[in-house]
Amino acid sequence: MRKFNAIKNAVNFGKGKKKMVYSFRQTNSGGYYCQPAKYIIVKDAKDSEHATEIALKSGMYLSGVAAGSDCSCCGDRWNGVNDEWDTMENALLAITHEDVRQDSVESDGVQHYIVVDDLDVTDTVLE
Repeated sequence: MRKFNAIKNAVNFGKGKKKMVYSFRQTNSGGYYCQPAKYIIVKDAKDSEHATEIALKSGMYLSGVAAGSDCSCCGDRWNGVNDEWDTMENALLAITHEDVRQDSVESDGVQHYIVVDDLDVTDTVLE
């Protein structure tokens, strides 16, 4: 019986903890947006810290004013986690709502959003 419980525990290891979806919103510091997108959606993150690591690897940066890359009067372009969602559907509904999209209507060449996960970031770095 003890052997069976050990196998059962090994099979179930990591199950039960739901991975979340996090969004990161870019402000138009200096009056313009930058690549990779206005929103970075990170799926299947373990927690907000893990999501931030993935977003940073996909093109987000923090403390832009202090680094001199963002406008001091407009503030930092990226400010960490904007929202947390339990499903991708809910995250996309929130950022594609008409009121949100009207800010993204300009043809500035910057996508409205991208969706990334740990595997996408790894693939991007290796290419």
